[in-house]
Order: sequence, then C-alpha cells, then structure tokens
Amino acid sequence: MKCRKALQWILCCLAVLSGSAAQAAPSADSEAVVDVYLLRHGKTLFNTTSQVQGWSDTPLTAAGVKGAEAAARGLASTPFIAAYSSDLGRARSTAKIVLAQGQRNGLPLQEDERFREWNYGSFEGRPDAEMWTPLFRQQGMVFDPGWGNWTAFTQKMNDRAIAQAIHDNDPRGWAETYPQIEARLRAGMQDVVSKAVAAGGGNVLLVSHGGAILSILDIFVPGQAKNTDIPNSSITLLRYQNGQYKLLKAGDVSYQQPR
Repeated sequence: MKCRKALQWILCCLAVLSGSAAQAAPSADSEAVVDVYLLRHGKTLFNTTSQVQGWSDTPLTAAGVKGAEAAARGLASTPFIAAYSSDLGRARSTAKIVLAQGQRNGLPLQEDERFREWNYGSFEGRPDAEMWTPLFRQQGMVFDPGWGNWTAFTQKMNDRAIAQAIHDNDPRGWAETYPQIEARLRAGMQDVVSKAVAAGGGNVLLVSHGGAILSILDIFVPGQAKNTDIPNSSITLLRYQNGQYKLLKAGDVSYQQPR
C-alpha cells in the first residue's frame, strides 16, 4: 500500500512538472506572427503596351521605376527579417529598389522561381486581347483593353476556370493549369512562412506579380479578396499566426506616400 501511494505521489509530481514545462515553453508556431508584404513589381514595357507578359520578361519603364521608388520610400521604416522575389527581372529590379531604402543592413534578396507570374504559354508577347477576348466572349462579355469590366468578369470566372480556359485555348498547350500554379505558390509560401516562424516571426518582403498575388490570396484566404485589384507597386499584407492566414490589406498604394 505504501509503495502504491509513493508511486502515485511520484506520478502526480511528474504530471505537475510536465504541465509547468508545457506552459513555460509554448511552441514557436503558436507565438510567432509573420506579416508577408506582397509587393507587385513596378510597371513594365508590356504592362504599358498591353501585351501578355507571364514568364516572359520586360524591363521596368521610367514610370515603373518611380512607382517602385515611391513604394520603397513608404516601406523605408518597415523592418524586414527576410526578402524574397520572383526570379524574373521586373520583380528583382523592384525588390532591389525597395531594399536600397531604409536601414536594411545588407539584407540579402532571395530569388525564388515559384513566385513567378502565371505561365501563359504561347500567348506570351501577344496582344492582351488575343488571349482574353475568347474568355470574355464565353461569358457573354466584350473584352475591355482598359480592364474596366474585369471585376464583372471575375465574378463569372474564378482563377481555376480562367487558368484552365487559357490552357485549353493555348495552341501549343504550354500555359500552366491552375493545379500547377497552386502547387508552386503554396509550396513557396509555406517555405517562406516556416523559415520566418523558426526565426521568431517578423516582417517579410515578397515581390511578385499581379496574377500570382491574387492566386496566393485565393489559396490562403479564399473569399477575403473578392473584387480586389493589385496595381503595379501596390502592397498586399498577409498575416500568419497560429496556423491561420488573415488578409490585412490588398492592393494598397498608400505605402507609396512618404511617412
């Protein structure tokens, strides 16, 4: 009997100690807050001439450089623990402009091809109207080169349907399908956030592309970014905590103003 009571006392002590240890050392994931600043690159040549861009690459225009510089000034006081960009030149150039502002202490830029724009296959370099007109026509709409009816169009076709239609219409079948787009963006974001959580949380700069950013929102915060526009050099702020993502800002250009 004495032995049994002694054993119960020991087990009780171990349970108390175990509980205390668990409370004293919460998991990093439950505590860390990661804010991902999704910055769309500055305006490019193809953005200006209304040509399909995707994985093809054109340089920032003078207006694009100014937009990136304005965003850089707006973000100059935001400390970043890491900086990433797509490996396409327009994203890289924009990221370097941002990192040149503020006290970055030589923060390295990490390029990642997973954050590229959608691959539009053989439509790349062609006029926007050539790719988009058939999709708008399927919805009983007329393609507006000024994108004035884009919101109405996306209310009829979501990202998955748009990507599939582009792939199906591509004469060479090179355009990405939505599962391909989703797989690379999901994996890329999970790597970025996991590393930030392991570092204790903080702000992360990620320079990407309009379509890619909208797809990231579609993947991680579905339904929170309806009717959202992602202008060149705009900031979309996504917060990760406790295994959940929350959209704080989308397509925000107020960051381009000096503080």
